[in-house]
Amino acid sequence: MKKWLKEKLICPECLASEIPLELNVKEEVEDDVMEGELSCSACNRRYPIHNGVAVILPDKTMPVISDASGYNSKNMLSSYLWSHFADIFKDPEATEAYRVWSSFFRKTEGYALDIGCSVGRLSFELSKTHSNVVGIDTSIAFIEKARELLRNKKLKFDMIMEGLITEKRSCEFNDDWNFDRVEFIVADALAIPFPGNFFSTVTSINILEKVSSPIRHLMDINRVLSETESMFVFSDPFSWDETVSPPEHWLGGVTSGNGSGKHRGIDTVIRYLWGKKEIFNPPMEITNKGNVSWKIRKTENLWEYINSQFVVGMRK
Repeated sequence: MKKWLKEKLICPECLASEIPLELNVKEEVEDDVMEGELSCSACNRRYPIHNGVAVILPDKTMPVISDASGYNSKNMLSSYLWSHFADIFKDPEATEAYRVWSSFFRKTEGYALDIGCSVGRLSFELSKTHSNVVGIDTSIAFIEKARELLRNKKLKFDMIMEGLITEKRSCEFNDDWNFDRVEFIVADALAIPFPGNFFSTVTSINILEKVSSPIRHLMDINRVLSETESMFVFSDPFSWDETVSPPEHWLGGVTSGNGSGKHRGIDTVIRYLWGKKEIFNPPMEITNKGNVSWKIRKTENLWEYINSQFVVGMRK
């Protein structure tokens, strides 16, 4: 964990009190803490830093980092490395999704937060326009890989073709990415370990449907997003799943109680950005909205095609 991040972090168990975390360094390399821990003076919770990766999760979320399946699996890592960087290593099947999302960023001296950063593509794009960037994800495998890419400034991985058959893929990264401005940590999208009114830009890309409480996710974004001169870039396919969250927590995909109306997720998010229920307070002006095509490549013959609906909100 880069030392410049230490002064910004608060305890995810004590968000309302905004208790800063204290850093104990056991081993560091050029201002990058490789081994150590962060601790909270209020609740005495300790958050480990191992091999440079800080895990700053509330207790209830901790079990996800020991799960070797799902987003920590080798197959998922291959899938997301392709999705994030295929256009850079010139795969003919690549999409322009990350170029579309990053086209909305504006130059600022403020900090940016990339929620659900996966292996880091959007965080790297944010480094072109922001003084510092933090990418967060609950997958320790993704964060470890993102930090490796950050150190090496190039991509090299085994892309799964079928079963255990793989092919090498590699590329050099863009010269205009400012790697020294970027850091990645393991953190929860429902308990963002940063103080209120802190970030000038927040992104939430294809995350809303994957959290247990979508409205809490938006409320925590509002908490950390600056009340003035700030931007929120949101995108999601709204593929609601009852194994992730119950229908009563969904922001769309349901009908009203009497069956007279159908509620769509993108419409609900826009209304919240406008100030409904004060989920976003102050409200935001909608500057862009639309759809973007995105793919996840699982194997040579298995693909997931996604239509993600995006909306960009601004505060002056």
